[in-house]
Amino acid sequence: MRNFGLNLFLALLLAAGVAAAGDSQWHKRVDGLSVYLGVIPSQLIKGHEKNMHGGAKGDDSYHILVALFDAKSGKRISDATVNATVASVGMRGVKKSLEPMTEDLLSYGNYFILDRPGRYDIRVGILRKGVKKPVIADFYFVREEE
Repeated sequence: MRNFGLNLFLALLLAAGVAAAGDSQWHKRVDGLSVYLGVIPSQLIKGHEKNMHGGAKGDDSYHILVALFDAKSGKRISDATVNATVASVGMRGVKKSLEPMTEDLLSYGNYFILDRPGRYDIRVGILRKGVKKPVIADFYFVREEE
């Protein structure tokens, strides 16, 4: 099981967010989906980040992680195409595909540079097979002063 320790860490971090979520900064219910967001500084996953998404790009890299569930059944969604656009206030933002992260708990993720303290708006686009219109979930993350 490649990356078992990292996947366990990410699953526990996401589960902690899920337990505290409801509809919050970290969880949205949109068009029949439950969308959970995690934002993890790359320093917390040192040593593992080289194996994911081409690796982190410096100390300002953050791993954006999304888990998807059917809102009614609670079943994990593993057949989606997911992207995220991350923008600091007043800026255009960067859009990237969130790559499937497989093991026992499928989630989607990629690295983004959050190079200064402040609020970042995160728009997650989810396209499921057989559906023409993507589901959009808007979140935000505040990078604190270090």
